[in-house]
Amino acid sequence: MIAGLALLGVLLRPWKVNEAWWAAGGAGVLVLAGAISPHAAWAALARGLNVYLFLIGMMALAGFARVEGAFDWIAAVAVRAACGSRARLLLLVYVAGIVTTAFLSNDATIVVLTPAVLDALARTDARPDAFVFACALVANAASLILPIANPSNLLFFAGGMPSLGAWFASFGFASVAAIAATYVVLRLVFARDLTAPLATLRREGAVAPPRTTASVVLGVAALALIATSSYSGPLGLTAFALGAGAMLVAATRDRAAPATIARAIAWPIVVLTAALFVLVDALDVAGAAELSRGLFGWAQHLGGPLANIGVAAAAAFASNLVNNLPVGLELGTYAAGAHPPAALTAAALAGVNIGPNFTVNGSLATLLWLAVLRRAGVRIGARRFAAVGLLATPPALIAAALLAR
Repeated sequence: MIAGLALLGVLLRPWKVNEAWWAAGGAGVLVLAGAISPHAAWAALARGLNVYLFLIGMMALAGFARVEGAFDWIAAVAVRAACGSRARLLLLVYVAGIVTTAFLSNDATIVVLTPAVLDALARTDARPDAFVFACALVANAASLILPIANPSNLLFFAGGMPSLGAWFASFGFASVAAIAATYVVLRLVFARDLTAPLATLRREGAVAPPRTTASVVLGVAALALIATSSYSGPLGLTAFALGAGAMLVAATRDRAAPATIARAIAWPIVVLTAALFVLVDALDVAGAAELSRGLFGWAQHLGGPLANIGVAAAAAFASNLVNNLPVGLELGTYAAGAHPPAALTAAALAGVNIGPNFTVNGSLATLLWLAVLRRAGVRIGARRFAAVGLLATPPALIAAALLAR
């Protein structure tokens, strides 16, 4: 019950208390109440070390890219390359979101690329709706493209990440299908907004590209992470080392840069992730694992394509009900121990990653997206997101579930 209330606090954020403190408070109460022993809680926390290092490292790399102006430059180049076409600009923003999600994770697409896109759009007469929705939807739709594209991937495979070759075999076609299907629906939903020519309201000097050193650092980081994935290496340790290295490089230009990057790291997300390991352990003790067992058993009884769709839909529903991070951790923990059919396991992760595009409650990325828009004065609420998500998510989710292996 305590764990359930803590997850409810994460979802609803009563009194506007950050979701991380609800999760951490719930984990602490569980230990104090004796529902989980201190030793078990510590063991649960220790299992997530690779994930915490990954989150810190990837957020540091994203912060480095922001400090170096990489995303401001990308957004400005996209506006110029659109050559007066709103539809072309939407495609360019979507592609930028795919690349950002693939190499810096979906959170970077939300907290770094989206503000840069908004700044670039402020120089034009375009309404921001289609373009910010592109950032939000691609952040989750492209989450299967690489293991590093979404922290939920590391939570799901906390017991051991597949090699890059195995990842592509499982999710390669599924990822392409989800990305393409989401874009097609996005293009149709906002068709009216994209017909008029794109006009520039004010002309400013060209945004300077990032330093050559910064570009090299980001390129090396991407290659290092891909190489680590290829050999099933420690992604967390690699990402952390790369983030620390990037901060040192930034200090050669500006001594205050490392502190700026460190402040930009969303430390509450790290706390939330750590607390989730304890909460999920407590839920397992209380019998939550039976839900996962029942889900996979029910799906196997269905058989065929319906099994994949059923698992993905159930994972998506649960993710929108309580957030995809605890759902991904719970389903991944069960799959690592019970070894259900590989296709069903892959379909479950598709539901965890793509399913949050239904509502803003589905993932932290979409909650962060709303916060970014509020700060920028863009009025798009949870109801509007759901209206678009209910159209964009089903085709992407079904296609990914059927193609996941």
